[in-house]
Amino acid sequence: MTKHLALLLFIGLAWGQDKYPYFSDMSKQLEFEQKKILVENNVDKRQVISGGGSEFNWLSLMSNYQPTYLVSPIQTDFEFVTTFSIQRNGKDISEIDFLRFVGLDSQADSIVANYQDQISKFNKNENLVLDKESFVFRKGILGGCGALFGFITLVFSNDEMNIESSITNTTGLISLASFTAFFLTKKESFMIKDENNYPRLKSFLSNEQVESISEAYNRKLYNDIKIK
Repeated sequence: MTKHLALLLFIGLAWGQDKYPYFSDMSKQLEFEQKKILVENNVDKRQVISGGGSEFNWLSLMSNYQPTYLVSPIQTDFEFVTTFSIQRNGKDISEIDFLRFVGLDSQADSIVANYQDQISKFNKNENLVLDKESFVFRKGILGGCGALFGFITLVFSNDEMNIESSITNTTGLISLASFTAFFLTKKESFMIKDENNYPRLKSFLSNEQVESISEAYNRKLYNDIKIK
């Protein structure tokens, strides 16, 4: 009889013991569910079908042995899409929030400071590059107009041609204005922001590190709730 009572007592104690990640106390379980961090790292395989259809065969106009339409072959490929997310209490959180939740505030502050430094440098003139395409186009237009109207002025200013002097004066002024604008066009007016240096918030942790830290955090959280 004593042995049976001892066995029942042992089973009862074992059944009532908490084991990660579950609590027998529902209030503790709810607290843990609201504060724990979940990491989802999924790889999806998608099928991509291309080709197919038909197109007119122009050779069929010259030969009766050629088919009127040619059928394009169907090609099947696969692409892999990886989705990675960090969640807490059913909401997606950023890496910065993740670092703060697990107690790595200094690393989070470092990421924010680095990003703010990028923004500060980006807003300064030292981040400018020459818009070469627009600069060359502007110089080409002005130089071309100056040369064209200068040539017209020289031709029409010939004494043997009965051209009013007002025309040659106009073309001459246009030529002079074009060449003046050509030489006054400076590279400084065509400096733009370098798209390659746009501020970017870079990841501090790899996916594997996030998964490892979140697991350690969840276990610590579990133990902290357990001893309450």
